[in-house]
Amino acid sequence: MEPTPVSPAHRWRSTLASRPFWAVAAMLAATALFHYFQTYLLPSPANTFLNRRAVQRIIFVLPVAIATFAFGLAGGLITLALAVLIMLPRAIWLSPYPVDALIETVATAVVGYLLTWMIDAQAREKALRQKAVSRLGAINAITAIVTESLELEQILNGALNKVLEVMGLETGLIFLMDRQTRELVLAAYQGMSKESAAELGRLGPGEGSWGQVAQSGELMVVQDGSQDPPAVQREGLRTKIIVPLKSKDKVQGVLAAATRRLRPFLPEELELITAIGSEIGVAVENAQLYESMRFYARQITQVQEDERKRIARELHDETIQTLIVISRRLEGLATLRQQSPEAAMQRLASLQELIGNTLRDMRRFVQDLRPPTLDHLGLVAAVEGLTSDLTEKDKIETEVKVTGEAKRLVPEEELVLFRIAQEALSNVRRHSGASRVTVHVEFWPRQVRVTIHDNGHGFNAPERIDDLASTGKLGLLGMQDRARTLGGTLTVQSEPGQGTVVVVEVPSQPRPEEMDSSAQE
Repeated sequence: MEPTPVSPAHRWRSTLASRPFWAVAAMLAATALFHYFQTYLLPSPANTFLNRRAVQRIIFVLPVAIATFAFGLAGGLITLALAVLIMLPRAIWLSPYPVDALIETVATAVVGYLLTWMIDAQAREKALRQKAVSRLGAINAITAIVTESLELEQILNGALNKVLEVMGLETGLIFLMDRQTRELVLAAYQGMSKESAAELGRLGPGEGSWGQVAQSGELMVVQDGSQDPPAVQREGLRTKIIVPLKSKDKVQGVLAAATRRLRPFLPEELELITAIGSEIGVAVENAQLYESMRFYARQITQVQEDERKRIARELHDETIQTLIVISRRLEGLATLRQQSPEAAMQRLASLQELIGNTLRDMRRFVQDLRPPTLDHLGLVAAVEGLTSDLTEKDKIETEVKVTGEAKRLVPEEELVLFRIAQEALSNVRRHSGASRVTVHVEFWPRQVRVTIHDNGHGFNAPERIDDLASTGKLGLLGMQDRARTLGGTLTVQSEPGQGTVVVVEVPSQPRPEEMDSSAQE
């Protein structure tokens, strides 16, 4: 919590009014009386240990210890100094054994100092343990908030409220990074008017202290608000602590906690809010991934439904309708044959052509669903079928290169690589505007790489393919997911006007028949 400034005069008045102060003063006065007037208060035989005042000097350690417990190291040392000043006149001028008295006084001072140091060390250790427990409790509270839900808004508001409570601040803002524009977008705020928050809704890359923290990834404490945006200045925010929200060394956004007065931050407070920032950063990434996957699942479901509609439409509008036409023409063919054999032959030829076209459409339809070539001849032949179709229908020049010894793969591997190549070539046909595309298939002993390179328009490729989910560009994301199912990787390189390169690499497992033959050998 934020400490309240206390003036020295107020601190002294509070000390003088406290019971421990008067208890220590009373014990010190009583010990002094006993030290100087023990002969009158408690007569003892001459030359005894008690008569040499050794015990009376040791008793001075008690008020020193109590003062240390009550007021810390400074209070204990002040009390020890007073005790030494009280003992010195007796040791120097009144004691019949001045040398022994001085030695005993020095020994008492050393023992008192060691006792004071030990008590203070224990107190500091206890305070450190309490701070550690408090810090751990704060982190646990933040962790509980950010893990109890995957809803981003709920996570941010709950975490921000807890941060302000723990740090003792009244205003907080959380900005999240827009992966496409690299801008900071205000996602949650507390302790600020809606009008000011609206003005801070979007900050450009590197803009203000928030943008600097997002770019550097380092915590920043700002005590001067002269460079702040007008909205922040109107709110009167003076001291701000801004921490990056990191996950896997990537900045997901920034958290700013502020107060309307000057406020220093202790090192442990900076460590605490840095740790909290990391917790929130991980939670933000998880929530964004969850939201992306929900969006992805909805889009995939919609794509599946659209594909079912397309299949049903093609079967109904083309194949079934064509079969109906053939059936009706066949019905009239018998009558026409008797009336005009020549016309019947022409009708028969027309039917043969119609049946041939229908067969080609059905083969294409089956080819799109799952090409028989893939099962019978393997990946390379299936890819060559895709490229030849691209050349024939779209007039795009294609080339298939093969490096290494072409071989049959495990069926699952062949299907995944074929689907990725199919989607990539479909993107070339629909979006790239390319006139040429090259497919390079490389076979290695334990790996297969397929590279699809076109000379089309290109686009701004994101840092992560996962970032495309929120934009609805699910083709590349689906390709990546397919590659991941085999433990492979997918990379996309593209720039506007520079074409696109899609590279997929997957580990290759030997086919069962290869394992059997190698075992027999």
